[in-house]
Amino acid sequence: MLLLLLATHGAVAQKTIVHTWIHYQGTIGSYPVEIKIRHTQNTDSIQGEYYYTRKGSSSTIYLEGTTAPNGAHISESAYNRQLQKHEKTGTFTLNAIGSKDLSGTWTGTHQNTLPVQLKRVENESVNDLQQWEIRLRLYKGKEENAGGSLQDYTKANKLFIHDPVKKITKELDGFDEVLYNDYGEAELEDLDFDGYPDLKIPIYFPQATKNDGSFLYFIYNPKTRQFASNKALNELGFLDFNALTKEFRKSDADGRGNEGDAYYKWVGGKFYLIREVRVYEDRPQVFYTEYTIRNGQSVKTRTYKK
Repeated sequence: MLLLLLATHGAVAQKTIVHTWIHYQGTIGSYPVEIKIRHTQNTDSIQGEYYYTRKGSSSTIYLEGTTAPNGAHISESAYNRQLQKHEKTGTFTLNAIGSKDLSGTWTGTHQNTLPVQLKRVENESVNDLQQWEIRLRLYKGKEENAGGSLQDYTKANKLFIHDPVKKITKELDGFDEVLYNDYGEAELEDLDFDGYPDLKIPIYFPQATKNDGSFLYFIYNPKTRQFASNKALNELGFLDFNALTKEFRKSDADGRGNEGDAYYKWVGGKFYLIREVRVYEDRPQVFYTEYTIRNGQSVKTRTYKK
């Protein structure tokens, strides 16, 4: 049905690859961990990452494997700074990814084993929404590249979302963006930390020499079972969402040692700046700014440096 609808709108009837991010919290042995796994719709492929909470997210371990109804098999790898390369550090044998509770065994490279107990952060809608059909309308268009020349790119200007329960298809437009690849991609991830996956579409800025990618963000409303574009998130650009702290981060860097992170928190369906952390090329300290939410505004309340 959706293919016919696409055809009547002059769209390229090409399947959009949909990935779903699922977050888990729990333990490996007695050590608390935070895990995020990306499952590609209609495949057994999974990728992801995790970290031990005592070490922090800077010590990321990467995951890759497969999942099926009878269980998941995952390999992990970490970056070895001495050897300057990634190396395999262990494997997981678990029940199916997407389950509310994950349990199984982690096995190290020396065959040492630890029990794994994890609980999913999202509610059951993370599995329900994987049954929805999501497609981008694609076409070929010319855009200026970083060298100043016109070049053909695959672009998207409409999003079709089919709800199999209500048996209706929602059309979302108001954008016209270049894509990284010759096919569409979409990612389901809980962006506002309400337990329901939202939607983000990766896009590409061909004229940029750095920071050449971002997302279009669409927030899911469980009462209406519909997604709506969030222009405020779109304006911030590329963002990193943390299911543990329920914050998201906007980073910037100029390539000369001046870098910063701005952290935002959702309150009442809107997000607010709550703190900033910055470093400068000519100063040894780290500069911090904290904000308090007052009367619907982020108000600066404290600045300090370490």
